[in-house]
Amino acid sequence: MPELAAVAVHTYSPYPVISDATRLGLIETRVAGEHGHTVARHRAVRTSVRATIFLHGAAGAWTTFTPLLQAAAADGIQIENPVLLDLPGWGEGALFPGAVELTVDSFGAFVKDTAEGLGYTEWDIVGHSLGGSIAMHMAAAYPDRVLSVGMVSGTPFSVIRSIDNPSANFRELPAFVMLWRILQMLTLLGRTGRGIVVGLGATPVARLLFAPLFRHGFRVHRSVTDATVLNLHPRSFTGAATATAGYDAHLWWGRIACPVIAVKGDRDIFVTDADFEELARVVPSSRRTVLEDCGHFGIIERPHAVLAALGYTGQF
Repeated sequence: MPELAAVAVHTYSPYPVISDATRLGLIETRVAGEHGHTVARHRAVRTSVRATIFLHGAAGAWTTFTPLLQAAAADGIQIENPVLLDLPGWGEGALFPGAVELTVDSFGAFVKDTAEGLGYTEWDIVGHSLGGSIAMHMAAAYPDRVLSVGMVSGTPFSVIRSIDNPSANFRELPAFVMLWRILQMLTLLGRTGRGIVVGLGATPVARLLFAPLFRHGFRVHRSVTDATVLNLHPRSFTGAATATAGYDAHLWWGRIACPVIAVKGDRDIFVTDADFEELARVVPSSRRTVLEDCGHFGIIERPHAVLAALGYTGQF
């Protein structure tokens, strides 16, 4: 792996978002499925059939995890066979014309097909936000494949309730409901809606709008804001919400047998302390960590602490 600069582990948002996979020693592979294709960044040579799969959220792409990989390199951590995905509708992943609306299960099938297409049949999955929920579903759906789950600010119970009944549950997650409703309206505008997002991204207003996602929104690297604008697709975000509607997390997640580690920031506007309490009841064996001075993007804001919480290092 190319050398990357080390920084103090307690530094807030210490690394930029990287869009050049070669800087992380990764190559790119496109894998087609029934309804679209994913794009994976991964090592050129497999060392085993076991991969560490990274799944981004509804306002992310494979690049969302690049600060975490930079932190791992700085800490001397070897992550086995990392696979960073662009899910269909995000980054360079795409749905085929006329594709059906995706569900949590079909998202998981995309990931399964991609991993197996790359030759990996055993998976440790680290998911952020929506990606965390997909990882949990896959652990229940493919118990012989998923060996562990690391869920970083995974969007569980309160988000599902907000999607199923936004009026009744507005007080539980007002920030999510408002963002979702705005993006729903932008979706109706088609390309114009996406153009509005891109247009705002070219102004100082973008940093103001996205600041609530982070504990210190005005201190994150400019590349983080740029990546958030680039990866925020109204149609994909609202499609992800539709996919989550009616999902029975208690039923599915209650079946999980593999180790589960959940991490969130103490100022996460999308994942509440009550969500963690509910997770403890549904998956009693799960290990849960709340990071201090951190928002929804711990993998960017506190990547060294996230690695420690996920068990990759004992330095903290």
